[in-house]
Amino acid sequence: MTTFEKLKSKRLVVWLVGIPMALALIYYYAFALDRYVSVAQVTVRQVGGHEAPRVAGLAAMLGGLNPTSREETLYLREFLTSQDMLNVLQEKLKWSEHYSKQWHDPLFWLGDGAPQEDILKYYRRVVTAYFDEQTGLLSVEVQSFDPAFAEQVLKVMLLESERFVNEISHRMAREQMNFAQSELAKAREDYEMRREAMLKFQGSNNLLDAEATAKARSKVISELEAKLTMERANLKGLRSSLGGDTPQVRQQRNRIKALEDQLMTESSRLVSPKDGDQLNVVASRYRNLTIDATIAEEAYKFAVGSVETARIEASKKLRSLVTIVSPNTPDKAIYPERIYNLITLLIGLLLLYGIARFVIATIEDHRD
Repeated sequence: MTTFEKLKSKRLVVWLVGIPMALALIYYYAFALDRYVSVAQVTVRQVGGHEAPRVAGLAAMLGGLNPTSREETLYLREFLTSQDMLNVLQEKLKWSEHYSKQWHDPLFWLGDGAPQEDILKYYRRVVTAYFDEQTGLLSVEVQSFDPAFAEQVLKVMLLESERFVNEISHRMAREQMNFAQSELAKAREDYEMRREAMLKFQGSNNLLDAEATAKARSKVISELEAKLTMERANLKGLRSSLGGDTPQVRQQRNRIKALEDQLMTESSRLVSPKDGDQLNVVASRYRNLTIDATIAEEAYKFAVGSVETARIEASKKLRSLVTIVSPNTPDKAIYPERIYNLITLLIGLLLLYGIARFVIATIEDHRD
């Protein structure tokens, strides 16, 4: 290797390895501030529920990971890193002021007048929520330059998370109950309307049960017809032995005439055309009203049962936030990981230097 090539190699080492490492050393030991991490682990569980175990480990000891609880835990994860949670922290703790004061660390400095989007992006850098599919636990980490502030932020987040979980479960329960109760009110109103229509119909026709009355009158007509047939047979017997003008024959004829008149009267009261007001039409209308009232009554009974079922199902929808690991006050700063980051950076720069040397050597070989 010539002197010129050695010089180029040294320059390459300086630019690709030496200067970046020097800048990293200056940043980590002169500017980078210690960041403390407060950690909590939570999960969403059914209130008073018994869920079948589905996974092993801690989730099995907690009663299993229910798909609904998993879904709501994922909702909670999104809420923890959302603008809504940031607004709560801004209101209660003046969250951004704590980070905007730490101007010493250029990579973790938040400007005083930063736009809302930049504040949210910074918030998601220092607040993380990780959902473990194996255990069903949600791990929440809060980084801060002050250990007490990190714990305080996490406690506020968990209190707000509990309110969020309760509000979701209670809202679903209320919606289900409100729907069932509204259906019950409609069914009751319809039942009362049908019942009043039937009572009004009974009053206007002076009949308690038109069907029963029609059956009773039909029975009377059948009895009159049977009796009329018998009396006519008796008349025929009398005429065969007596004259037509004898008192017995005339009396029998009068009896038959009375039965015929009575039969005609009863028949005219029982049967009439479709638009008439005789018993057959009245009984038909009464039957329709009875059917409508019975259907409305059954619907009302079903609605009453549905309300009770909805109440039971609503209780199953209630969820609560279970804190497995409470927020802690960190004693030691976890970030930045100076030694680890510097070693990782050095390895990466050496790889970059090796690639650059290989490319340069390849180019020079082609020139030759």
